[in-house]
Amino acid sequence: MAKVGFIGLGIMGEPMCRNLLGKGHDVTVYNRTPAKMGPLVAAGANAATSLADLVRRSEVTITMVSDPAAVQDVVTAKGGLLGALSPGKTYIDMTTVSPEASRGIARMIRDTGADYLEAPVLGSRKPATEGTLVILTGGDAGLSRRMEPLLLSMGSRVIHMGDTGMAAHMKLIINQIMGTILCVFAEGALVGMEAGLEAEKILSVLRNSVVACPAILLKGPDMLGERVFTPNFPLKHAHKDMRLAVETGKAAGIPTPVTKAACDLFGAARDAGFGDRDISAVLRALTDR
Repeated sequence: MAKVGFIGLGIMGEPMCRNLLGKGHDVTVYNRTPAKMGPLVAAGANAATSLADLVRRSEVTITMVSDPAAVQDVVTAKGGLLGALSPGKTYIDMTTVSPEASRGIARMIRDTGADYLEAPVLGSRKPATEGTLVILTGGDAGLSRRMEPLLLSMGSRVIHMGDTGMAAHMKLIINQIMGTILCVFAEGALVGMEAGLEAEKILSVLRNSVVACPAILLKGPDMLGERVFTPNFPLKHAHKDMRLAVETGKAAGIPTPVTKAACDLFGAARDAGFGDRDISAVLRALTDR
């Protein structure tokens, strides 16, 4: 069993930590909001007093935070990871970041003599709770194989994508496609309902059509029904990922007009106050009913 330090105890990080504990790992946690550590400490985790304290206690340090800026802060801030990492230690970033950001972090980490692996995840709160996340890794293939037993404490499958940055690319592609699918679903369904189609009939036909997909089957009933938008994947994070996808396309010289339009729709929903609701609340950028 590994000595694991875990930073970031939000919607995803908290259940991932619980799965690590459930598999018998020695887990130390740290969060900028100390109160978030309480339930995990009660479940058997150790509480670190600082980022450096967490790294010193751990063989493997994991971050699952909100965005590239948060990762950068954890790594480079005074008392952050860079000052505490050393040869023999491993840092795994499971945050969704851009390929460029991942490669930049990797260079800094490797300069300390520590190992670095990017490992963004496919899935939201439910698979994080169930331990069925699909985990994409980028970096040294041997390191990925060595870390696989630990990663499988939080997921059901580990897929090595190639060099550092490739896992980040793949994760953005997934979220880019999911975001645009939900946007066009919201547009089409709302137009149909305005014309008199019943929500359940729209969903029934979609389930039996060539465009049926898990994103619509999972999110569609709430989007066309009660519209509670319980946050499993917060809309503000989806907007961040769409923005990163647009930026990554620009860097590659590939136009992304469809993704840009969807990104703008997510931005409008966030600005309307739905940033902390589920990704499915993008529908609220199109209607207030």
